[in-house]
Amino acid sequence: MADKLDPLAVSPAECARLLGISRPKVYDLINQGRFPSFKLGSRTLISVDGLREWISRQTQAEVNI
Repeated sequence: MADKLDPLAVSPAECARLLGISRPKVYDLINQGRFPSFKLGSRTLISVDGLREWISRQTQAEVNI
């Protein structure tokens, strides 16, 4: 039986769903250079590891306020 692999990257739509924000907001963050994304052909993808790091940084910024 094959083990299920966790994704290494997700689409902006999946990222929006995971974070509970709109897809346009994900693209805004990407275009501002504040979000861990890359292109694969014509597709924009977000690194899952990069997304976890981004979330951690956001959490730390909230704690430091």
